[in-house]
Amino acid sequence: MRLKGKVALITGAGTGIGQTTAMLFAEEGADIVAANLESPEAEETAEAIRRTGRRAVAIAADISKPDEIQAMVDRAINEFGGINILVNNAGLPAVPVPNAFEIKGKYIEVWDRVFEVNVRASFLCCQRAGQWMTTHGGGKIVNVASQTGIAGVPYVNAYGPSKAAVINMTRSLAVEWAKYRINVNCVAPCWTRTRRLEKAIEKGVVSLAEIQKRCPMGRPAEPEDVAKAILFLASDDASFITGVTLPVDGGWLAYGYQTV
Repeated sequence: MRLKGKVALITGAGTGIGQTTAMLFAEEGADIVAANLESPEAEETAEAIRRTGRRAVAIAADISKPDEIQAMVDRAINEFGGINILVNNAGLPAVPVPNAFEIKGKYIEVWDRVFEVNVRASFLCCQRAGQWMTTHGGGKIVNVASQTGIAGVPYVNAYGPSKAAVINMTRSLAVEWAKYRINVNCVAPCWTRTRRLEKAIEKGVVSLAEIQKRCPMGRPAEPEDVAKAILFLASDDASFITGVTLPVDGGWLAYGYQTV
């Protein structure tokens, strides 16, 4: 088991990538702090983990509020004795607008909210968990970004830049905290088959056929695909890897062919 004896705090652990990562980490021997905005979803994840014989606690936290981040991390440390792994998975989705010229009025508020949750909250989670790690032998931090933080994607002019900020923050913290033996890395998934994607397909925001056509591997990512990449970066297998962003995209970013 690659995470035996470790404690992992995972935000957004109630559904999708976060929940799948929490279950996979538990299978690999970790005890889990499942944090989520919605308490019932966090508890569902924690209960499923406890049934496997691992320890787990559910925490309801709104990570846009610094006081709730502080309370979340403090509780994880108090109940489990520390945090060896932090996975910053929680975040707001892409909110498409007609074009960049339309980002005004209510969309400025959306922009600010996306950066508040996707960037500031992730940083504050890193900061608080990192403070404990610096005096306890180090740790692993994995941030969840997106391929939109690397490639130029139209009509997501808050989400994409926020994920680019997460990628750069990952690099900055990695070089700053390497001396404390804290590895800070990032994954950048493409569209992933979660409840959020299913809703987007139902609303006509995105087409499954277009995703399949655009991705060289012919499908969206599965939550397990992303969770396994996170597991690798959180494990000792990646002990000499820090500051990297690992695309989990089926070749999405590599694809440059333009049909006529």
